[in-house]
Amino acid sequence: MVRPRMILFFAVTLVAIVVVNCASGSKDRHAGSKKRTSHIPKEIPANFLPTMAVGVDECYVFVRPDGDAPFFGPLKKGENIKKIDVGQSWILVWTPRLRISGWVRKYQVYRIHKEISDKETIPTKYLTILHILKKRVNIRKATSTRSRIVYKAKQRQEYLLLDAKRGWYQIWVPQVKKRGWVAGKLVVKQHRK
Repeated sequence: MVRPRMILFFAVTLVAIVVVNCASGSKDRHAGSKKRTSHIPKEIPANFLPTMAVGVDECYVFVRPDGDAPFFGPLKKGENIKKIDVGQSWILVWTPRLRISGWVRKYQVYRIHKEISDKETIPTKYLTILHILKKRVNIRKATSTRSRIVYKAKQRQEYLLLDAKRGWYQIWVPQVKKRGWVAGKLVVKQHRK
């Protein structure tokens, strides 16, 4: 017959082995996974983003890119807003007057070349994040592979999307305090809000 002390000894030993294996297994998992590198500030100057103007008498801002979604507004004709991102027939915008973001229909707004107040900022929690997919990615001054390299980004680094043009994304590169362009096939988008 097995004694109670012996059973207790085996039980404690078994628990100790399981705990040690679980602890070392989690260390190995964390060591093998690469941590994302993020240099994203809490706010950026609003003038980093393209300015749009409302082109219709009343423009409602929707919570989602869906005409049946809750909405607010209206924005008035000629009101300046900032473009954050684009969908199929929708544009995600920041409204400086209301200090909130939402989706408007593409045909209701148009791009203008106008800056707003230098002091106006946008919380980056509303902006789209781009994740670098490859080991080394060139961030360039313009939308061409012949353009000068501004910075060499590393895999899993995160950057804020500022603009898009012909398959390229403009990003803010805080490491060099400059804007640059990255080819769209080398990154993946993530909406933050």
